[in-house]
Amino acid sequence: MKLFPLLFAGAALVTSCSSPAMSSDLCEPAPQTQAGGALPIGRVWSGVQVAFGSALSEDGVLVAAFYDADRYLTLATYDPESARICRKRLPSRFAGWDAHNALVVAIDDEDRIHVAGNMHASPLVYATGPLDDLDAVALRPMLGRNEASATYPQFLHDGAGNLLFLYRDGMSGNGLWMLNVWRDGQWRRVGQLFAGRDDDGPVSAYPTKFVADDDGRFHVAVVWRRTPDVATNFALTYASTRDFQHWDVGGRTVNGPLSPKTMEMIDAPGVGQGLVNNAQLTLSPSGRPVVLFTKYVEGGKSGVVAAARDDGRWRTRTIVTGPEALKVSGGGSMPGLPIFRFAETRRDGSIHVSAVIGKQQSELLLDPTRLVAAPWRSDPNPGPAKARVPIPAALALTPPAGMEKAGVQSATVRRNGVDGAVAGELRWIAQGVNQDQPRACKPSAPVACKPPASPLIWVPAAD
Repeated sequence: MKLFPLLFAGAALVTSCSSPAMSSDLCEPAPQTQAGGALPIGRVWSGVQVAFGSALSEDGVLVAAFYDADRYLTLATYDPESARICRKRLPSRFAGWDAHNALVVAIDDEDRIHVAGNMHASPLVYATGPLDDLDAVALRPMLGRNEASATYPQFLHDGAGNLLFLYRDGMSGNGLWMLNVWRDGQWRRVGQLFAGRDDDGPVSAYPTKFVADDDGRFHVAVVWRRTPDVATNFALTYASTRDFQHWDVGGRTVNGPLSPKTMEMIDAPGVGQGLVNNAQLTLSPSGRPVVLFTKYVEGGKSGVVAAARDDGRWRTRTIVTGPEALKVSGGGSMPGLPIFRFAETRRDGSIHVSAVIGKQQSELLLDPTRLVAAPWRSDPNPGPAKARVPIPAALALTPPAGMEKAGVQSATVRRNGVDGAVAGELRWIAQGVNQDQPRACKPSAPVACKPPASPLIWVPAAD
């Protein structure tokens, strides 16, 4: 029997009760695991690709946060030792179409679950409780201030291992970034990281993920915007810190909150120049920051640009030029923008970069010292293989007919949910972004407005 069609039809898994006011619990024997330990842990809303949260405890218990088939924020735990799945629906419901409403999960040193999400310039949604008592996990405020208009939740650890929570308070073009720390069983405010204004008026910061080096210093790059329109992105900057309060900017110590003029300038193309707030930062094998970003490059076309910091100075070079200038204007989660990512760093120090601009896909090897990109080639001296674990045929994920721009989504599962070792993936089906607007049902996509729920599959990493 193929399990996937039954799951999409809603017949194979028992789910929590449908009353939105109840925090319904349900524990049940898990389905028999398939090859590699893969198994379905729930059914999820498939209307739009939105990030799900996950973590694995030190004892191997999986925690997943997702939007269930009725769009309620739901927590699920899977304990392989007892072979049981427990689920709890929280009283927070996803409208169904805004790709900003990502979910994040962390497990702290005392095996306490922290989950946040389902917000886009809306009140903070946060829940916490013990890992071994899902019924006790409940929504609560963090501090009760600067929590009325939250977006972009992120858990991270400081150099001492304390759990931190970062989020934006405000809206696109006019937002403050706040940082909290979990200490002695409660959240405390660390401070504001990025300013909401500069000398020319309101601004909003779009930081990359913070990346820690071997010395405990955190590196970040920031795209700055003037208004909710993505066309008003105007500059890309950089700074580093050890304590998120004092920042190293070109060898000077600067106190936060940071603004465009108090950070190191990587590039300042200005408004209307195709700069997108999706920059990425990594560290080269020598520990130097390397940044990828996109803007209009030579000839007015969309391109991917690499930047590297050397002796306190930033150098940039276009590594991919697209076939045309893609439209970079408007609001919401926009389809069709350039996509790029850092993949693995090879033993020779080169970094694998993948980029898609329109219909053009590029696979490159970037020399982070010289900023020279060459066509990708197989590594003659590869390290241990890290093959992606295939899903067994019985759990194969294939978008059903009638959806629009649907594909397989995935979320990396890490121990502690923040920066621990990779433990596997969650996978599910969802439609692509649509500027955060509902999709219409039409002859070419008759179920796009009411897509069938997708199974959520847990795929452990290969040993």
